[in-house]
Amino acid sequence: MRAIERPIEYQKPMNHNPVNNRKESPAGSGKYVLIVGEDPRNLIFASILLQRLGYHICTAGSAEMALEMARAVVPKLIITDLRLPGMNAPQMIRSLRENEATAAVPIIIQLEQLVPQIVQKCLEAGAVACINKPVEPEELYRVVQATIEPKPREHIRIKTRLSVILDNTPLDFDAGEYAIMLSSRGMYVRTRTRYPVRTKFPITIDLIGRLIRAEAKVIYNHSEGEGPFGQPGMGLYFSDIAREDQKFLQQYINEEVTRGIIPGKTGVS
Repeated sequence: MRAIERPIEYQKPMNHNPVNNRKESPAGSGKYVLIVGEDPRNLIFASILLQRLGYHICTAGSAEMALEMARAVVPKLIITDLRLPGMNAPQMIRSLRENEATAAVPIIIQLEQLVPQIVQKCLEAGAVACINKPVEPEELYRVVQATIEPKPREHIRIKTRLSVILDNTPLDFDAGEYAIMLSSRGMYVRTRTRYPVRTKFPITIDLIGRLIRAEAKVIYNHSEGEGPFGQPGMGLYFSDIAREDQKFLQQYINEEVTRGIIPGKTGVS
């Protein structure tokens, strides 16, 4: 079941004036997330997963600890279990709302089952969304992105180095031409050969022995030093790809971001 969220107008934290004693999230990060829960196994899983998705993480084992941490360093987002030692999530939300410094922090509540009546109570208490526990990586990424990012993404993208055939011409891997970012919907290819935006052409990706073929559309291109990666190349969208290949890409990405961590088990394998 997909996460249940408030209507979109309530997903972003409201603006408010900072107070003199307020401490912001770590400088330059903008992505500090506080995860709250009593079970260390789920804390480890969610923490490592979000770290791999590019977020800075802190954890708390109780609502009281979370409140103390949030007052010291205001997080961008709090993800919490419903039931916590000494205080449940709605009670913690009320305490956060009573403090001007933490009043606007959005809260996502993790539920073992998305029971409509419980979800409604959580949303009425001030949560922006409820998600299943343990959560699927793609769903967690989508909800976190929608909650705190100005330009949210729906699909996980990972760093990679994959051989690519562009427009029936293999890229020179040894010269540093290859895919450096990959999602189930597209990729960023590092290359000095760039096509105009909206150009379409066939591509082939060699992914752990499986050849993924698709039609790609150029959505942007960059010269050296430009764009978020600072590397010359093109952002491609898979405009036509077989459903089986897209599922294979999604499975591969999920396995990469969860490698060595298993929901409900302590530690990293």
